[in-house]
Amino acid sequence: MISMSNNSKHTNSFEVKGIDPHNIYFQIEGKQYSIPEFEDEIKTLEKNVKEEKDKVREDEELLIFKKVVLREDSIKKLFEKFIARKTENIKDAVYLNKGLLHLAVRSYYDDIHRYKDYCGSTWANQHKQAAYTIKWIVRFKPIQIKEDYDNEKKLNSEILDVNLIFALMCGFSFLDEKITNMIAYEKKEVDKKNSLQKNNGVEKKQSYYDKLLYILRYRPFTGKQLISIFEALELNNSNPTEQNL
Repeated sequence: MISMSNNSKHTNSFEVKGIDPHNIYFQIEGKQYSIPEFEDEIKTLEKNVKEEKDKVREDEELLIFKKVVLREDSIKKLFEKFIARKTENIKDAVYLNKGLLHLAVRSYYDDIHRYKDYCGSTWANQHKQAAYTIKWIVRFKPIQIKEDYDNEKKLNSEILDVNLIFALMCGFSFLDEKITNMIAYEKKEVDKKNSLQKNNGVEKKQSYYDKLLYILRYRPFTGKQLISIFEALELNNSNPTEQNL
């Protein structure tokens, strides 16, 4: 009789007679198997595991579908608020493409779930939600210019940047109000200083907000980079005063 053991189970194997596989047995945790019986149990376990994984995937897909529906609805409502504040020129120029919005939201959740799987986390904090929301709205640009809009006469920078501005609005909706208030306050103060110094030959400063727009407009960026920016802003939000401008 040959005896073997490992860290988790004690296994014995022994041959009754000859070399017929049916006459070779394994004893695992007190239960005796022939090789064919052992192989059959492995096949059964593999089948059960596959069925369980398939069920988990189905449940995950249903979960993501429901999350996507809710998020699309919330972004549509944000778009209504966003566009209501714009000039008639911008309102006449653009519309929200629902197909592109769906791709952006679905990609957001795929990204978030990959991040959770990689980190072993069960939730995404506000910085991650903001960062990946911005990333995918910028990527898919769900706000589109209407085909009949007179681009040559009426197109301006705000229309061209409308997806970037909207992406920041959607992303900021996840952040602590202290952070968004700090960003708004700092932009207001920087714009005021720039206005006062515009004829003095002094180089204009860029606010945090305008720096973010610049990154979204011209620089390749990742969700992780945006997360780092928002984490840094949160550390800086305790004193939104002159020294932070």
